[in-house]
Formats: sequence, structure tokens, C-alpha cells
Amino acid sequence: MRSLLVMSTVALMSVITFSPLLRAQTVAPPAAAMARSQNSSSRMADLSGDWGLDGKRGGIGQSISLSDPQGKLRGKEPDISYQPWALEKTLSEKPSTGPDSVWEVTTDPTVRYCDPQGPTRIYMWPARTRFVQTPEYVYILHEVGPFVRVVRMNSKHLEDPDPQWWGDSIGWYENGDTLVVDTIGLNGKFWLDQVGHPTTEKMHLTERYRRVDKDILELDQTVDDPGAYTKPIASHRNFKIASLPFMTYQWACSTLENQRFHDNLAAPAVTSPSSK
Repeated sequence: MRSLLVMSTVALMSVITFSPLLRAQTVAPPAAAMARSQNSSSRMADLSGDWGLDGKRGGIGQSISLSDPQGKLRGKEPDISYQPWALEKTLSEKPSTGPDSVWEVTTDPTVRYCDPQGPTRIYMWPARTRFVQTPEYVYILHEVGPFVRVVRMNSKHLEDPDPQWWGDSIGWYENGDTLVVDTIGLNGKFWLDQVGHPTTEKMHLTERYRRVDKDILELDQTVDDPGAYTKPIASHRNFKIASLPFMTYQWACSTLENQRFHDNLAAPAVTSPSSK
């Protein structure tokens, strides 16, 4: 079993939370999710296959920002409008990867505590995803974790969902080629991405998975979190059919392994020869 810190410093670099002290008011089910789209369809989109990030088409990035996918403008992205506290929080974080990485003293909650990545950041890891589709549920399976997201199809949000890592997700199909996933009830404890953009319990996430052809899948995400940002954030990911079978690697997080990696490899690697 590999250490998650190894993955964050080796696998991710090869491809180049703030938690509220008081529970925020529960997010009301979005009207759009209740009303559905005029393009909604009972015809199931075919999302079969094992999907990996497509680096040639912009599938890989450190930041959720479309204008700054590599995270070089952290805190100054033109497409992210921060609440004052969220800007301060973002700049105070010490990412484990990316242009501002200081992985030897990182504040990354996934690396330090094995916290789940959440539904946006999960797609910034070089791992595969599979969709298991049934009439009642869509199960989104991630190698990282491994984690499973459950999407209730043609349903309604719970009236008062308890905050969770993956939230309360409902879904429907549009145009026969797109799966729409609408999520509320998130717990605000995860980063949006690798560079430390925070979330709150007010976050509402809309995802559109569209199969372009037999080998290409696109994902458009809209993050609407008024607790942290004054405007919604749009993001995009590209996927391609993976060459390796799903679950070739079963990525698991171990805080003990992370600590051993730090003590035996990370700390010696950043120690100045003059200080030895």
C-alpha cells in the first residue's frame, strides 16, 4: 500500500479546511434541481468504460480555476470572487503540490489526516473512475480511496440533509448523452482543489458528464458556495478511456505510512547538508 503523500508528491508532480465552528444553515434544494431541465430525457446516457484524466486536452490541473489551472495566480484568479475570509484562508494554506507546494509542512487535510478529497478535487488525481448505471441509482466509483458516490436518479433532495463529505446527490439525464448530478448537503471540510480553495456547508455543486464519443468524456462543474465566494465558479475536466483496467491500483490512505514517508524520506530530502 502506497502512502498518499507519495502519490501527492510523485504521481501528481509527474503530470503536473477550513471547517466552520458552527453548522451553517442548511442549503435549500435548488429550484433548478427540482424543476429539471427542459432537455431532460429518460434515455440513459452511456458512460460505460474506465475513465482517466486526459492531459492532452486539459484534463489535469492543480486549481479549479479555468483561467489558472496550474495554480500560479492563487488568490488573484480573475474567475474566482472570494469572500474576504476565504481569500485569507486560501493564501494561508500550504499545498502539498503545485507552484506553491511546501509538502514537508503541508496543511493539506488529505495528506495530513486522510480526509476525503470531495467531489471536485477527486478529479485532480491521476486515477480512474467508473460509472455503474441502474434505473434508480448511478454509482460513481473512484480508485482513490477507494470512494463511492451514490446518485439517486429522478429523485428529490432530502428536506434537511446532514452535512457529509460527498453530500446528497440526485441526478437525471439530458439529451440522451449527458448525466446531470446535483449535490447539496456537503460538509465544508474539503478543498475544492490541490491549492487550498476552501468550501462551506452552503456549497451547491452541479455536474454535467457528457460522452463526446466512444473514447472521450467531458465534465462541466459549477460550484455555487456563497459562504466562501460571491459568484459561482465554473470548472471543466476532460477524460479518455483508460489504458489500464479499473482498480489496477487500489489507492488507500494511511496516516502512519504518511508519517513514515515524512520521517524517512521527505525530511532528509529537504534538510540542508550544512545542518546535518
